[in-house]
Amino acid sequence: MYLIKDRKFIGMKIRNRRRELGLSQERLAEAIGITYQQLQRYEGGKGHLNTDRLQALTGALNITISYLFEETSEERIKVRESDRYISQEEREFVEYLRDIDNEEYRKSIKVFLQLAAGKKKKP
Repeated sequence: MYLIKDRKFIGMKIRNRRRELGLSQERLAEAIGITYQQLQRYEGGKGHLNTDRLQALTGALNITISYLFEETSEERIKVRESDRYISQEEREFVEYLRDIDNEEYRKSIKVFLQLAAGKKKKP
């Protein structure tokens, strides 16, 4: 049995691959013989996947079972302990931020983000 964080990780991998293939939850769920609500639970890390369901999912997503357990360096970026994995959009944002060499630009972006998130009072 794997840990809850592992279920979340596997769910994230399923969701990312499904989106990569342009499949809706309804279409993927139908392809493997479950409801889209059950697929939502799997993708959210709340449902237990048995070996039959894993095999059906990997077949429908055209991936190996090991793909669901492999962690790339991009997927190791931590945001919060409670939200271990970040979305593709967040990953891209971090990459762009790292590419900015100008320290003043980086500070300005940080202040902007703090204001936009309501974490800092306006000057």
